[in-house]
Formats: sequence, structure tokens, C-alpha cells
Amino acid sequence: MNEMFNGFSGIIGAGTVLQEAVMLLAVCLLRVYAIFLVLPATSDQALQGPVRNGLCICLALFIAWGQPASLVHDMDMVRLVTTLGKEAMIGLVLGFAASTVFWVAEGVGVLIDNQAGYNNVQQTNPLSGEQSTPIGNLLSQLAISGFYLLGGMMVLTGLLFDSFHWWPIGRLAPAWSTMLEDFVQVQTGHYLETMIKIAAPALLVLMLIDLGFGILSKTADKLEPNNLAQPVKGAVAIAMLSVLVAVFFEQVRPALSLQALSAEMGQWARASQAVGAPAALPATPAAAVPSATGASHAPGGPGALGAPKAPDAPATQASGP
Repeated sequence: MNEMFNGFSGIIGAGTVLQEAVMLLAVCLLRVYAIFLVLPATSDQALQGPVRNGLCICLALFIAWGQPASLVHDMDMVRLVTTLGKEAMIGLVLGFAASTVFWVAEGVGVLIDNQAGYNNVQQTNPLSGEQSTPIGNLLSQLAISGFYLLGGMMVLTGLLFDSFHWWPIGRLAPAWSTMLEDFVQVQTGHYLETMIKIAAPALLVLMLIDLGFGILSKTADKLEPNNLAQPVKGAVAIAMLSVLVAVFFEQVRPALSLQALSAEMGQWARASQAVGAPAALPATPAAAVPSATGASHAPGGPGALGAPKAPDAPATQASGP
């Protein structure tokens, strides 16, 4: 009888260990799933559900392997809910930061469509399931293709692993509590600024065409030049789009591969880990940084991007004669 009870105790102990392992995997999975849910390149329309879920679970297994076993051992329900909410918030912020380049591409296309008159031709975007304009849909598809071709997924994986150094799972609030707020403000301003800068040349030319035909219709209204405005604007928009695509990929190459975001996140982490100093606004991110395969580490080890910068040697001033 005692042997039977000992066997039941072993089964109960194994069940407890399995329950803690599943809970740890679920906690590590939430941040990954939130990023993939927001990012247009890994959304539900771009990747099928089983493929995306399997990819998230594979990444979460690596993350959970580097976490301490006591992370969820003494976690009560209130702390568990708080941790899950915090992980979801971090994943949404990182997904928002990585998705700005795709929203810029679609926003540029929508602005050009509105000015060229193509906004009347609405079609269903297969990536979002919503109505979108032709040029906006085209640029969005090109941005997603460039994301995978330029290695953006590798850099995104490195950023995901490094985020567990900057804000570990067991810490409810970082030492730099204003970092997320400032980071979202910078990313939002950068998104609007980039969209206007890229679309400005085409919008200016199309606006000048409208202005020219408007003046012509005032001076020679019997010729009815307004009927020719739409075909001329459409032809000019297509011609400028062929040039804009090459310029767009050249300008947003670091953003599509997420290299600029990786450098910027590293600047935020170094600024936040300074001696008691609040996170300052980062400078303009560099155009090229090392790839994620060389910069990222396992979530349990020291992070390269998150490591504090060594202090510079004090400068000595030469004494005068």
C-alpha cells in the first residue's frame, strides 16, 4: 500500500512540474505572439494560423529554456495576470515599432492614390482583409517582400531575444519607467514624417497638374480641360511610381531589414542603463549595424545591445609653458 501511495506521489509531483513548465511556456509565448499578431508581415492573412503558432512556440521554447525554474513556482494569480498584461504590452509596443515601415509604404500609396484619383478604385487587401487603393496595396506587398528578402525576420528574432534582457519577465516595471512612453512618441512622429517625405514629390507634381488645369479651365472653359486632368494625372502617377519604387527601397532598406530599429533599441537600452539617468531621446539611427545573428544572444546570457557602455578614459589637458 505504501508503494502505491509513493507511486501516486511521484505522479502528482510530475504533474506539478509539467504544470509549471506549461505556465512558463505560456508566459514566454505571449510577448512573441503579440509581436507576430501586430506585424503585417506575420499577420493572420500573411501567415496561416498553424504556421504562425508553430513559429511562436519554437521561439518561446528557446526563451523559456533560459528562464529560471523558480519564475512561476511562487507566482500567485494576481502576479500572473499582471505579468501577462505586461508581456502583452511589451509585445504590442515592439510590434508597433517594427510595423511602421509597412504602414509608411501603404500610407504613401494611399496619399498618391487620393491625389491621382485612383482612390475610386477600391479593392480588397489580402493582408488586412480591408478595402485599400491599388498603389497602396502594391507598395505594401513590396514592403513585405523586401522584409523577408533583406533578412528582417532574423533581425526581428534578435530584437525579440534582446528585449528579455532589457525588460525580463520576472520584473514588473523597469528602472526606466518612461522609456516606453518616449519610445512610442518617437516612433509615431517618425512614421508620419517618413510617410510625408516619401510621398511629397509625387504629391507636389500632381498638385501642380491640378493647378495648371484649373488655371486653364478658367481661361479656356469652352475647351473643357478638366476632362483631360484625370488621364494626365494617372499617367504621371504611374510614371513617378516606377521611379518611386526604386527610391523607396533605397531609402527604407535599413528600416525594412529592421537594422535601424535594432540600433535605436540599443541606444534606448544603453541610455536607460546609465547611472540613474532617465532615458534620453536617441539620435538618428545608423544606416547599418551588425546583423542579428552576430548581435543577439540567448535570453539567459548577457545582451550585447543592452550592455552598458564602458566609461571613456579621462582626457588630460596639456599644461602650458
